[in-house]
Amino acid sequence: MLNIRKIRWMTQASIYEKHEGKIDFSRNSFFISDYVRYHLWKNILGATVSYILILGIWCVCSLEKIMNQIASLAFDQTLRQILLIYAVVLIAYIAVSIVLYAWQYRKSLQRMRKYYRMLKLIEKYGQEEEK
Repeated sequence: MLNIRKIRWMTQASIYEKHEGKIDFSRNSFFISDYVRYHLWKNILGATVSYILILGIWCVCSLEKIMNQIASLAFDQTLRQILLIYAVVLIAYIAVSIVLYAWQYRKSLQRMRKYYRMLKLIEKYGQEEEK
């Protein structure tokens, strides 16, 4: 006789494996610190490249102002402001990234625990059917 609960759990497990499971299995192949650190370095690199591109566009737009500052030897103050803005942006970006990726990892871990509980229930009902 068919066990409706077992069929439902098997269907839910299959749907999970097909959709969220692929992402969750890859995420949980890391430790949380390694997962966050890996994505943090990618984000730092992306933020730095973006900041350099935006800075380049700003330099092109205000080239006359920059040349006047270089000629009057007052460029160090502008350089300090540029570096300060970069540091603030990077620190904010790092903080948001750490929180976001740690949250993603924990949610993924919760879904995997639920998935493994379903597998244990499926196995339990399978053994009961054999008896």
